[in-house]
Amino acid sequence: MINNLIYKTRVNVFENARFYYCLLWILISYIIIREVVQKTALVYYDMIFIMPREIIGVLFFVFSLCAIISTWLLRNQIDKKYFVFVGAIIIISFINEIRFLLTSTNYDIMSSITHGQLYYAAKIIFPFLFLSFWPLLDEHKARTTNFIHLLEKLFLINAGVLLIGGVLLGLPVLESYPLTGRWGYCGLLLDRVVTQFAYGLLLLYTWRPEKPLAWKSLVFIICLLVSGQKGGFLWVGLFFLIVVIKHRLFRATVVGLCLSFVALFPLIIRRLVSLSPFWRDIYEDSGVWGVLFSTRNNAVLRVWEKAKIDTNYLDILLGGTARFPSDIEMLPFDVFIFFGVVGLISSMWFLVKWVNSWRWGIPLIVACFSGGVFGSPSMILFYGLFLLSSLVFENKAKL
Repeated sequence: MINNLIYKTRVNVFENARFYYCLLWILISYIIIREVVQKTALVYYDMIFIMPREIIGVLFFVFSLCAIISTWLLRNQIDKKYFVFVGAIIIISFINEIRFLLTSTNYDIMSSITHGQLYYAAKIIFPFLFLSFWPLLDEHKARTTNFIHLLEKLFLINAGVLLIGGVLLGLPVLESYPLTGRWGYCGLLLDRVVTQFAYGLLLLYTWRPEKPLAWKSLVFIICLLVSGQKGGFLWVGLFFLIVVIKHRLFRATVVGLCLSFVALFPLIIRRLVSLSPFWRDIYEDSGVWGVLFSTRNNAVLRVWEKAKIDTNYLDILLGGTARFPSDIEMLPFDVFIFFGVVGLISSMWFLVKWVNSWRWGIPLIVACFSGGVFGSPSMILFYGLFLLSSLVFENKAKL
């Protein structure tokens, strides 16, 4: 009786693609509802309303617990690179917790779990655990393909809403940065960074050389450009440079023009910022590089000073002095500040093996300057599912 119950639970839950497919959409649906409610409250009711953290906490806990059990049950079939990477993050985090416990007078493990370093580590670990066994459950990629097609439909609807209601009508609830005076529109579905990331992935996924001007690709490009984020322009630029343009001389010319623009940026910045009061204020407060990097250069200095990294070898090798949720959405720096050189090397090794195409390496290049990826479980999940569905793992050809 008990053995039969255990067997059915294993087959219908922990080794069942349908179960995880439903759980994935439950998580995404809640995130969408949260974004709509919080953004509407901010714009139309002039209040900062935060949905209870307990809700997403319970959902994330259930997802994580199931992922751990499934990983254990399927451990002999999972690609070992996942265990190496996840194991490195776990070991580094565990060592850093002990280090902080021994040196701090106000250590609080619950703070670390709910919004500190362990929280940041968990946001990396559990999505990758899911991605490690998901290909085994969705062997024929039917669920993965269905997920992406449904996601594509949702973001096409969101594109219509943001282009008509945002760009044309200027509705503030559709802005990327509501009530700040900064221009840009991301719609209502998800956070502006995740939305930009999704449109970038959809662009890479849908574009085909035989149909270079397909309407979907054009819509995704427009959505990236009107997001009001420099990362959107970087997505589009890298897309054309790596995926569309094949002629080496043309590529070199484009790169040269881009480098020339960066070199001349300090000379033309005054005219550019005069078009926007928001960027004019940024320029006056933070200078040329503050405008170019959206003040992330200042954020790097603040986080570095707050982390109080010493020159001892452990701080450099293992990081761990960042006891706060202060990732600045620049992937290499965020990984280093939390996990040190060892964590950075482990991440680079894993990502090189995980992403074996320049085309699908674009999200990582963008993440080095904007977005971060690792700080958002939904972005990791989206990325992994798109990689799987695009046959990147089977197709070793460099694009």
